[in-house]
Amino acid sequence: MTRSGSVGLLLVLVVPIAACSPNVPAAAGPSASGGGATSAPEPVGVGPEQLIPAPATRPAQPPMPARYATPLVADHCVDRDLAAPPVADPVVAVLDRSYALAPGDVPPDLVAASTAGLDGASGTRLVREVVIADLSAMRAAWQAAGLTIIVESAYRSYEDQAATFDSWAASIGQEAALLRAARPGHSEHQLGTAIDVTSPGWSGRFGDWAVEAAEGAWMAAHAWEYGFVMSYPAGGQDDSCYGYEPWHYRWIGREAAAEQRRSGLVLRRFLERFLAS
Repeated sequence: MTRSGSVGLLLVLVVPIAACSPNVPAAAGPSASGGGATSAPEPVGVGPEQLIPAPATRPAQPPMPARYATPLVADHCVDRDLAAPPVADPVVAVLDRSYALAPGDVPPDLVAASTAGLDGASGTRLVREVVIADLSAMRAAWQAAGLTIIVESAYRSYEDQAATFDSWAASIGQEAALLRAARPGHSEHQLGTAIDVTSPGWSGRFGDWAVEAAEGAWMAAHAWEYGFVMSYPAGGQDDSCYGYEPWHYRWIGREAAAEQRRSGLVLRRFLERFLAS
């Protein structure tokens, strides 16, 4: 991008050397006897830098508008309950172990996943209507590849997430549960745009679905093409705040998902750029 602007002209003022240097005596005026003016003495000790005086004022600068951004806590993986930072669209809301949704935050456009052509138990899961077109296209693509993918979980209310977390805590202990499940309000499932997926014959939540099942490998390679991003990738715990979950995908739209993939950022870090200013 180029910027147009006026071209300033540098004006050099030529002034008497005597005015520039205190070492040069002033020229003599007319003699008292009425004789002619004497000639000015030769300049003494005048360098080039003394011929061009420094500008009296700073040149005008281009306007630099202030940029305001929402300040975020640096240690966002510490457990607390801060209100999620404002965003233009909840699709790109930043949630982690510090920032959360309110108990009454419920998407207004929840519909059954059967609207996207999913059947069985998968079809009973609720997602936001804005997800349906891409979920339907992704479902058609994995079926065309001869794969069967099951949507095991989608929208969860604040209360549902509280029960989910309590179940994990009872099973593996509070500290371990904090890395495996979000506390209520902190779950992306409450947005209605996140899904947990699995495949027939794959069991458990402690294996690597992206490696151990063809369906998991397909999702890892292609889900972003339909706007779905793996929120908690391997090696990303410092930024995501949670352990590796190759089954958890969040929809952010195709363009944003492609940009996130190019950026190489964990989704939580990528979403910071959408914070309202």
